[in-house]
Amino acid sequence: MKKKLSLLLCAALTATTLAGCGQAQSSPAGTDAGTEASAAGTAGSKEGEKILTYAVMEEPETLDPTLNNYSTSSTFLQNMFCGLFQLEADGSLSNAMCDTYEVSEDGLTYTFTLKDGLKWSDGSDLTAGDFEYSWKRVLNPDTASPAAWELHYLKGGEEYNTQGGSAQDVGVKAVDDKTLEVIVNCDFFDADLILLPGGMPGAATLASSNFFPVKQEVVEGQDPWTKSADTYVCNGAFTLEKINPQSSYVLKKNPNYYDAGSVKLDGVEIVIIQSPESALSAYNAGEIDAMGDNLVTSQAIDQYGNTEELKGYDKIGTRYYDFNCSKEYLSNPDVRRALAMAIDRRTICESIVPSKPEPAYGFVPYGIPYEGSSEDFRTVSGDLIQEDVEAAKKLLADAGYPNGEGLPVLTFIVTNTKENKDIAQVIQSMWKDNLGVQADIVTFESKVYWDEQKAGNFDVCFDGWTGDYLDPDTNLNCFTQARAYNQNRWSGDNAMKYDSMIEECRNLADNSKRMEIFKEAEAILMDEMPIIPLYYLNAIVLAKPDVTGLVKNADGHTLFRNADKL
Repeated sequence: MKKKLSLLLCAALTATTLAGCGQAQSSPAGTDAGTEASAAGTAGSKEGEKILTYAVMEEPETLDPTLNNYSTSSTFLQNMFCGLFQLEADGSLSNAMCDTYEVSEDGLTYTFTLKDGLKWSDGSDLTAGDFEYSWKRVLNPDTASPAAWELHYLKGGEEYNTQGGSAQDVGVKAVDDKTLEVIVNCDFFDADLILLPGGMPGAATLASSNFFPVKQEVVEGQDPWTKSADTYVCNGAFTLEKINPQSSYVLKKNPNYYDAGSVKLDGVEIVIIQSPESALSAYNAGEIDAMGDNLVTSQAIDQYGNTEELKGYDKIGTRYYDFNCSKEYLSNPDVRRALAMAIDRRTICESIVPSKPEPAYGFVPYGIPYEGSSEDFRTVSGDLIQEDVEAAKKLLADAGYPNGEGLPVLTFIVTNTKENKDIAQVIQSMWKDNLGVQADIVTFESKVYWDEQKAGNFDVCFDGWTGDYLDPDTNLNCFTQARAYNQNRWSGDNAMKYDSMIEECRNLADNSKRMEIFKEAEAILMDEMPIIPLYYLNAIVLAKPDVTGLVKNADGHTLFRNADKL
């Protein structure tokens, strides 16, 4: 059974955490990132206004929702934009830009009616046409959006994105300024298969940043439109007031936000502090009001763990490592299994990671329902990874590498935070001591790291994923070959079988059958082992006692729209 994060934090408070104090980096779609050293911003009110100062470890990778695939950027975008729906802290969806919607009898046509009087931050009207433009921009192959595959469920979506089809044939159309018609190619929004508000089947990805509307005249009027507050137009609770490169991003309340009356803060200053030690010093000195995740190290937990200032949140994500399966010596699943079986996950979780997460013995995290059962998917599926050094030695020997002999030195790349380096060093030692396998650790600053990963310049690389909705699909679809973000380069008959099973689930209305297939698919994934799951992700926020309503949603993104400073 999974230990709740609150219990894990309590345990962490009563014991001294060993080794790493760094934090996990911002990885695509749902992980975390970081670099080293910076200076804090200045907290407190500006001329009597309520200004919340929140520290993050690095600048956003992009402020263009269409191009986003990173958690750091998502924290910015989730507060400056909103879509048809929005994801809450408990994993539920609530209406945002959408007022009502209807589904046709055949389940293929969704008609969304927007709220009255929607505006962009510049005061101009926001219409259904903005959604049509934005979703087609995601699919446009020239845009190269990492999330394009998620809109392949639209009629003509995959054809336009990958096969030279026409944008005119894509199943999204503004009927009028308030009405958006969406036609799908199966009887579900196949990317998500969960319940929208009101109990109808729909897509939670509509609450993710890639499907936020963007204003065509702005996007196409000046390049790059995201580099200055003067050219930035959004529609969320806050808008961009000022960018101080490598220092801070100043957000101000958006008076044109559809629910501006509920937003209590006048603004948010997001400051860049690359050192967790500096962040804690700034927090203790009252220079910042709050910080989260990779800045909250064991030292902060030791200091504030018995107070209400430290809050933990469970996420639906997993920290893992990719094998480069295109390498001949890593193309054998037995080699990959041996390396995965020789890692003591619990030791790593308890001695290095400040939040003491639950070790991962499968990929789908706890918190994802298993439809038809009162338990969640992880509990029903059970542990799929065995930690057994002797069995790992035999697998490696049978593969032709007894005691690691003949296996090349592995290039093990990670981002350059202390935590990630500490974890890599422990795994490096375990492989050497347990299997005789040698590995060289290479570290990169975050933005360079993702380029190296994408280029395949590694044998093993750091990675992670946080899902977008409460269904196994949000995690298991990461490793289909059609997915733009799939760095393990897994191929072969079992990979093709895996792809077909995930695709089958997207076209099934029978949830019991879907769960059975997902369970079998995950078993194939863990048997083939193109990845090494390490632990299930959680999130931490440290905030001053006068800060209320500051939460993280189920994706792990910090939300300011309901926050206040008393």
